[in-house]
Amino acid sequence: MFAPIALFELKYQLKNPVFWVVSVLFFLMTFGAVTVDEIQMGSGGNVHVNSPAAITQIHLILSVFFMFVTTAFVANVVVRDDESGFGPMVRATRVSKFNYLIARFTGAFATAALAFGCVPLAIFVGTLMPWLDPETIGPNRIEYYAQAWAFLALPNIFLTSAIFFAVATVTRSMMGSYVGVVVFLVAYLVTNGIVGSKPEYREIMAWAEPFGLAASAVATQYWTAAESNSQMVALEGALLGNRLLMIGLGLVALAFALWRFSFTQKALSSRAAARADAKLAKAAAVPPTLVQSLPPTRPAAAGSARLWSRIRFEMVQLFRSPAFFVLMIVGLFNAGGALWFFGELYGTPSRPATFALIDQLRGSFGIIPIIIAIYYAGELVWRDRQVKFHEIIDATSLPNWAYLVPKVLGLSAVLLCVLLISVVAAVLLQLLRGFDAIALGQYILWYALPFTVEMLLLAVLAVFVQALSPNKYVGWALMTVYLVAGIVLSQMGFEHPLYLYGETPRVQFSDMNADRLGGAAAWWLRLYWAGWALLLSVLAHLLWRRGNDVSLKPRLARLPGRLRGVPLLLVGAGLAGSAATGSYIYTNTNVLNEYRNRDDGEIWLADLEREYLRYERLPQPRVTNVVVTVDLKPGQRRFDATGRYTLVNDTGAPVQSLHVILGDRDTRIMKLAVPGARVERDDKRFNYTILRFATPLAPGATTTLDFVTQRWHRGFPARGQDRTLIENGTFLNNFDFAPVIGFNRQGLLTDRITRRKRGLSGELRAPKLGDAWGQRRNDLSNAPWVTSDITVITDADQTAIAPGDKLADTVSGGRRTARFVSKTPILAFFSVQSARYAEAKGEATLADGRRIPLSVFHHPDHGWNTARMISAMQKSLAYFTRNFGPYQFNHARIIEFPAYAEFAQAFAGTVPYSEGIGFLANAAEPDKIDYVTYITAHELGHQYWGHQIVPADTQGANFVTETMAQYSALMVMKQLYGPDKMRRFLKYELDNYLRNRGNEAIEELPLVKVENQGYIHYRKGSVVLYLLQDRLGEDRVNAMLADLFRRYRFSGPPFMSPQVLADGFKGLARNDQERELVSDLLERITVFDLKATGATTRQLPDGRWETRLVVDAAKYHADGKGVETAAPLADSIDVGLFTAKPGQGAFDARNVLAMTRLPVTSGKQTLVLISKVKPTVAGIDPYAKYVDRNADDNLVDVN
Repeated sequence: MFAPIALFELKYQLKNPVFWVVSVLFFLMTFGAVTVDEIQMGSGGNVHVNSPAAITQIHLILSVFFMFVTTAFVANVVVRDDESGFGPMVRATRVSKFNYLIARFTGAFATAALAFGCVPLAIFVGTLMPWLDPETIGPNRIEYYAQAWAFLALPNIFLTSAIFFAVATVTRSMMGSYVGVVVFLVAYLVTNGIVGSKPEYREIMAWAEPFGLAASAVATQYWTAAESNSQMVALEGALLGNRLLMIGLGLVALAFALWRFSFTQKALSSRAAARADAKLAKAAAVPPTLVQSLPPTRPAAAGSARLWSRIRFEMVQLFRSPAFFVLMIVGLFNAGGALWFFGELYGTPSRPATFALIDQLRGSFGIIPIIIAIYYAGELVWRDRQVKFHEIIDATSLPNWAYLVPKVLGLSAVLLCVLLISVVAAVLLQLLRGFDAIALGQYILWYALPFTVEMLLLAVLAVFVQALSPNKYVGWALMTVYLVAGIVLSQMGFEHPLYLYGETPRVQFSDMNADRLGGAAAWWLRLYWAGWALLLSVLAHLLWRRGNDVSLKPRLARLPGRLRGVPLLLVGAGLAGSAATGSYIYTNTNVLNEYRNRDDGEIWLADLEREYLRYERLPQPRVTNVVVTVDLKPGQRRFDATGRYTLVNDTGAPVQSLHVILGDRDTRIMKLAVPGARVERDDKRFNYTILRFATPLAPGATTTLDFVTQRWHRGFPARGQDRTLIENGTFLNNFDFAPVIGFNRQGLLTDRITRRKRGLSGELRAPKLGDAWGQRRNDLSNAPWVTSDITVITDADQTAIAPGDKLADTVSGGRRTARFVSKTPILAFFSVQSARYAEAKGEATLADGRRIPLSVFHHPDHGWNTARMISAMQKSLAYFTRNFGPYQFNHARIIEFPAYAEFAQAFAGTVPYSEGIGFLANAAEPDKIDYVTYITAHELGHQYWGHQIVPADTQGANFVTETMAQYSALMVMKQLYGPDKMRRFLKYELDNYLRNRGNEAIEELPLVKVENQGYIHYRKGSVVLYLLQDRLGEDRVNAMLADLFRRYRFSGPPFMSPQVLADGFKGLARNDQERELVSDLLERITVFDLKATGATTRQLPDGRWETRLVVDAAKYHADGKGVETAAPLADSIDVGLFTAKPGQGAFDARNVLAMTRLPVTSGKQTLVLISKVKPTVAGIDPYAKYVDRNADDNLVDVN
């Protein structure tokens, strides 16, 4: 009987519309991920869309979402008989429990596996599409698809099928099954968020994470693009164990279902039976009453009473159901899990400020209310039909709206409760962390209320769709299509909020600027969509199915005749409200502001390049002095800037024309004037102006450029609100308000795929190392050094800050005017900031004896880390002036700006610093990385690397500016915390570099030739420079750098080549071994593989301990695509003995028993170390100083 039953179930499921809807849905989702550039899953950069890595990733990710589908297939097996009324008849047959359950499960699981087969089919079909870039497609090999579907995805489908089959068997309820899905999903997300975010738990997650994503990630975590394109992930180790474990857990779930299942009818629980008996007894206790006549009817009052009765009924049904309480508990844990590790950087937590928690909740918790809204809409609409009670209810005189309204209100109440429970979780977290600045008003006004309205809009749509659908599964599928379509359409450029139902702009929160960035626009759009929701509600009411009439066609035919009276008035009100608010929104987004979608930015940049890149190398005069006044009107989000440049022709030839560009599209040029020059071309689209001199500007001659610019944000745009010019916390740089002389390629499209898509040549690369033209420019512009006079006008209650010595700060007429002058040369790169600040003050003593004031301008409630920042500035300036050279300014300032972006940036003597990182960091725990000090030291390092030494505009420029700022910060950290504390930080940097190699869009380059590749110049650069100072000597390295400062400080064209810095390191090498190491680290792409495979120890007669450490070592050179070639290794590498594992807990120098540098060559070898105390841990390169492909295996326990 097993095979016939399984086959029957398979045929039944294949005839079900759910199977075909799901198959089409997952085919389209996968097809879109392969064929639409904006939707990528597993590919990107140089990784092909059909590489084995991408195919694996697509299968694993979609198998997570597929759990909702498997439930529809397998839970239906158990519940269907009882819902149809055939349950007792089927259970009365002689079919065994095993055949009844497991055979039907087998048929349902086979159906799910077939439906998921659309995923590999869609990938294959997608690669055949003619519009795909051929360079993004690799060979189609059947083994890539077979492995991903059969060995990676099917175990996931089997596991979830078995678990939710077991849940359905126990609960005999579809609602219970779907609550089980939500519980499983939340448990997965919370566990993954808590444990998966910790690198030390990576191996545990590889075994335990149910979908194989963690195991696959561990197996491929450091793969290059070449490896991702050519290698299938090996079914071995943790990945194989994980797959077998999940299959085993699925079998356990099936065995549990078989054990718990009974053919007997499920009886009432004792509590439910007692409640039923009490209800009967209460009814029996009321004696019958005889009356002569019935009281007169009052239809209006009766209708109102019945409506409230239905509302109470729906509320009771929802709030007394076990599913509701389960969802509340699940919501609490999900929110807590999402918040627990929020804002961590380098493993260091942030203070749980309310605005930051709200942003985190909306990002990570938001999926749960969406699932609940869609799921409950289906359950509420179809519940009466499922229990065969609809004919009785539908025969009553209640109008359709009396069914509709209570269901919508009940669903809204559930959604509000779910959101409030997440608020409870957030407040509990704040209390547990000792954070007492709890802003309940922000939780309600910024989160619970607006999010409830948005979910209500979604719920109305879901109810409407269910009212039209032939069954709830089709309704759920259509809502899923709606959600996916919204994402896909917006990614493809169809993203105006007036035609994407329920769309509201992302509101960005900040303690400094509240919800002013997007808050008002979001409420206007909620009002607009509320009108449409009213229309959908009326249509749902008019199309509501009654009795056995479930066909849509006759209901649509009756619709015009029923659309009169109150329904017509409500439709008119909804349309009128949407028309009025829509007109206002359109005026804001398309009249007062220019509407731009995602594609518009790429098209604009491509057209700019086509039109003006040819002028890039045109000789232009240079700016030598800047005088500018920036008049800020924060309340209007407006500035008016006036300025004058002094220009000198140092090109050695007459200059015929002056090219001026203002790169910010929201800023208008009101005036440009150059004595003796006329406007030859005024391109308003690109803010590009060409002025032709009546008499060419002679070599050595000077002239001036006067300009007036304005930016004024009126209303709100459709998307992408300006985050720089705001009511409290304005942060502008000169490119926002001041023109640039000559064309600069910065900001143009660089991704090869995007460039080809926009009809541009394949690559736009930095000038080659040593390029003569690049040597005459610095990496910001062709203006080498300027003196500046900057005046900032703002509101009287705000503090204005710009680079330079503050010469004046006056208040008149409710306006503050501050003037900043710098006689010290600065780059033509400066900032203007304004906000209501408090100021923390300090003082630094420099190596030359000067004492300069230090300031941290911060939001009044954000004073937690100001003392740490001042201390970091003091230590940094003391180290830099002692080792590099003099500090050029009479001040150093840190200025907070809102958390709309999370970075810090160095300008001349000033460091804008995001509210979202250093100011909220909680670096009090001694075993956490103090990234506040690190970031502060890095930005102070830029006062030397980037603001005194400026490299040429060629390959390697970021090596000089960013990598050397990293080095500067590392030396401050090393001095502050000691070398034994550095492994944790270096390991974070190393992991970041290795993980991002596979995402490279063009080609990986050696450090000395880096082309603005952050994973190289920041992450790899940290590890490389730390190793170089360790091997060559910190004092010797600093002496070489001090010499560079004497030679190149404030130098002009030709600017310092990055090769000069690399040659400086090579000059410090004392032997061939060190010279080879420097070349490996700076001039080649080199990856080491250092592994400790075992360690044993024995006590010597003199009481000391001899430890024998077995290591396996290798070295590889790689090309830009990641193809590696083995190279001989012959180096001296640190080996050590310890009483605790380096980088974990409170590890410090007290745990170090022995550390020495021993010769290491390619292959296996045994190294011998002696210590006075018995070691517990031994390792090679224990502090992760080398670019090691897996630094986790450098340490081993000693036996």
